[in-house]
Amino acid sequence: MSAIDVHKPTLIGRYEKVIGVLVKYGFADIATHPPFSRFIPKWKKLMPTHDGHPVTEFTRYERMRMVCEELGTTFIKFAQIASNRPDILPEELVEEFQKFQDHAAPLPVEDIRVVLEKELGDKLEKSFENIDFQPIASASMAQVHRATLVGGQEVVLKVQRPGIGDTVELDIHILKSLARLLEHRFPQFDAYQPMELVKMFETSIHKELDFRLEGANMRRFEEQFKGNLEIYVPTVYPEFSTEKVLCMEYIEGIKCTDLAALERIGMTGAQLALKGINLYFEQVFDHGFFHADPHPGNIFVLKDQRVCFIDYGMMGTVIESDRELLADLLLAVHDHEVDGLKTALLRFSWDDAKIDHASLEYDINEFFQNYSNIGLEEIDSNEVMAALNSLFFDYKIRIPSNLLLLLKALVIIEGVGLMLDPRYNIIQNIHPFVVRLFRRKYSPAKFTKRMAKTFGEISKLATSLPEDVEDIIEKIKKGKLHIEFEHRGLEPVDNALDVASKRISFALVLGALILGSSLLVIADVPPHIKNVPALGVFGFVISGILGLRWLLSIWKQGKF
Repeated sequence: MSAIDVHKPTLIGRYEKVIGVLVKYGFADIATHPPFSRFIPKWKKLMPTHDGHPVTEFTRYERMRMVCEELGTTFIKFAQIASNRPDILPEELVEEFQKFQDHAAPLPVEDIRVVLEKELGDKLEKSFENIDFQPIASASMAQVHRATLVGGQEVVLKVQRPGIGDTVELDIHILKSLARLLEHRFPQFDAYQPMELVKMFETSIHKELDFRLEGANMRRFEEQFKGNLEIYVPTVYPEFSTEKVLCMEYIEGIKCTDLAALERIGMTGAQLALKGINLYFEQVFDHGFFHADPHPGNIFVLKDQRVCFIDYGMMGTVIESDRELLADLLLAVHDHEVDGLKTALLRFSWDDAKIDHASLEYDINEFFQNYSNIGLEEIDSNEVMAALNSLFFDYKIRIPSNLLLLLKALVIIEGVGLMLDPRYNIIQNIHPFVVRLFRRKYSPAKFTKRMAKTFGEISKLATSLPEDVEDIIEKIKKGKLHIEFEHRGLEPVDNALDVASKRISFALVLGALILGSSLLVIADVPPHIKNVPALGVFGFVISGILGLRWLLSIWKQGKF
């Protein structure tokens, strides 16, 4: 039996692990509900401590991070992806989830060799001169190894950790159970939309588990920058790549934050910051396909001063209409326009029916007041993004996930820019791209195309309108016209009526039972217990138990 099979996880084993960690960090209230309650005996002896300190010394959000940290890869990835939703999660929890660093201990050589042999087969011996089984990077989902192809080409092999796919599937099953439990039994978590977060995570993690998609991302990225001498994209070798192995060109470059090495090739930090942000905004506003994890470890500079991004597992896509929407928002922030920012935020939202527009306008005005007396060069974009995220969360403004991914990436890229140039300001640099986007949006060619499309739609409507009107009149004559009504927002009323009717029915039965027992006592119906009719006593006891249960039920719901 291989090392992969020995460590294959089971659903019961993962449930027990999850329950143990939930209880350890003070979430026993969740663990006592099904399906988790079946495993209670397994964790009774666990002590709720962390690093020798009682878990009560930590905040609830810190304990949530600790739970994900201890449960491993899937839960850490879930937390990282969930941190991209500041419109759903509170700022404190987002900050905790953003603390995760994706590092893991290297796997034994034999485990990696088994994966390579299974995925590449005969190609492993025929096409590779050498493979260094000492990893140059080791993360929770994969390891990266240097290798040499026959002919001397230096490459790297990104190898998926054995068994990680099985663990992820089991953990997704558990996460869905946990999300359903939170939605049904803990209404205070409804605002976090746990099931939506799990579904978003499921889609994202399945993409990350298929390395062929990362290879396709690299080829698409290379195609969109074809002919651009400022950027370099590593070559992908699809013939040596599979779902679990990715083979790509090895990059010998300078880490973007190594200012001394940059100086040796004749480049300053300020020059790289400007070049990097221009390339990034070109990805976003010109191509709508961007690198979603541009931290310093994923950006290198070649000796000829070309910028090279690596790790294309997490990419974002922004369609033209969303790019224009983002431009509206950023331009409103740049120009301190209250109405402009309010309009942009409401257009971001999928449902603004429940938003208090007056309060939102006051908060936006306060948002701008905070920066009114500060020079543009002194504004911290991290604070600006954090303030925007607070508006998203406070007013439940639902943002498409890719746009939130982009906002987070912009915060990361600004952090990299500040490492290179302390005077760097993303808001100043983004303005020319936003203006260029608006010029393209309102260009004569675009306007003509839009007018032609509108004219075509009007012509189509005018052509079909007489026939549609005739069809409606014919149905009215024949009595076949049906109108459907859809009731929305009546679920709370329906639930309240259901509860009220059940309580009234219960009260009637209880009252009848008490009245019947009283009549039995008055009529002195035998048999007797200490000269009191036994049936009457029995009726009063049952009435008391049922009445007490009724009162407890009402008390638990907090409604008297």
